[in-house]
Amino acid sequence: MSLPPLTIPQFPLPFDIPEMIHPVFVHFAVALPVLVLLIELINLFTKKRALGVMSFFFMLLIAAVFVGAYLTGSTDGKAAKAFLSPEAKEALLGHKQLGIYLVYASGLLMLFKLFSVFIRKTAIKVLFFLVLVVFTVAVFNEGKKGGALVYQYGVNVKSVPAIGKAIEPKAATEVKKEESSETPVVKEKKAEGAEQAPAQEESKKAEEKSKIETVTAETAVTPEATHESTADEGNMSK
Repeated sequence: MSLPPLTIPQFPLPFDIPEMIHPVFVHFAVALPVLVLLIELINLFTKKRALGVMSFFFMLLIAAVFVGAYLTGSTDGKAAKAFLSPEAKEALLGHKQLGIYLVYASGLLMLFKLFSVFIRKTAIKVLFFLVLVVFTVAVFNEGKKGGALVYQYGVNVKSVPAIGKAIEPKAATEVKKEESSETPVVKEKKAEGAEQAPAQEESKKAEEKSKIETVTAETAVTPEATHESTADEGNMSK
């Protein structure tokens, strides 16, 4: 099911975002919600205010990480878009849309956590925990889509062309090494074989030609032989 289009307002940044650092933010974006989920699960039974405050600060960090993941992902997506197939572009767009939803969700989740810290009601804590579970599942789904973009479509994988270019020189080097490792006797035999090959082919052709001529000569019947054979048959009949 495709999500309705959603955008994030663009603001000019005082610095340029480098490419290929999106995976750094992604790892934190996946790990932090799991950590908060464990803290909240423990806090449902212990009901420690310190754990609630710790969870809130981690939620602040999650919101910041998701903003960073969106910005770095947009940079990598723009760099790779020109080299992608239509199918890959569609997958990239779906990944971006879910990422935008998660950015807004992380902010709302942080506000919800702040509300639950002040209210200190068990029902609110349970509801926050359930919402956090849904959020974590959505994060894992987003990570799965991002992995498919890399491993299925090769988005921003710069090493693939480099590996392809490195294979040919390596193969040529291995062939040269094999040739250089051959002994002089082996090289001499190869050279003799190369020289004898045309002569052997010519000899075979000559033998075949001679056989064909012999067979043709034996089966051919000349007019004189036919005439003599007819005359002999006439004399024998007389």
